[in-house]
Amino acid sequence: MGILPMIFHVQGGRATKGMATMKYARVGHIETFPSNSCRVVSLPNGEPVIVVNLDGELHVLEGRCGQGYCFEHITIIKNEGRVLCPWHGWELDLERGICSANPDCVLKIFPVHLDGDEVVIASD
Repeated sequence: MGILPMIFHVQGGRATKGMATMKYARVGHIETFPSNSCRVVSLPNGEPVIVVNLDGELHVLEGRCGQGYCFEHITIIKNEGRVLCPWHGWELDLERGICSANPDCVLKIFPVHLDGDEVVIASD
C-alpha cells in the first residue's frame, strides 16, 4: 500500500503520529464493536485477531492464546483492563498483551484506529 501517514494506538495508551509502511484491514463499522464487547475477526491473511472495545477505547490482540487456541468467547474484566481466556482462565493485559499466569506468554498487539466509522487494523 506504500507509505502513508497514520495515527495509531500504541502500548501504554499513547497515540503517536508518524509515517509507516503497513498493511491495513477494514474490519467493520464501529457499531459492530459496541462498548465493553469483544469480537474475533480475521485479517486478509486469515490471521485471527480479537477486537476489544473497553469503554469506547479499541484494542486489538493476536487472536490465539499462548496455548494456540483461537479466542471465540472471551470475557472482559472491565475494571482491570484485561480479558479472560475461556479455555485456560488466563488473564491478558490489553495494553501489553502479557498473560498474568505466564509472563513469558505475550500476545502481539495491533495498531487500530477509526477512519470515519470504519475500524481499521494495521499489520505487518
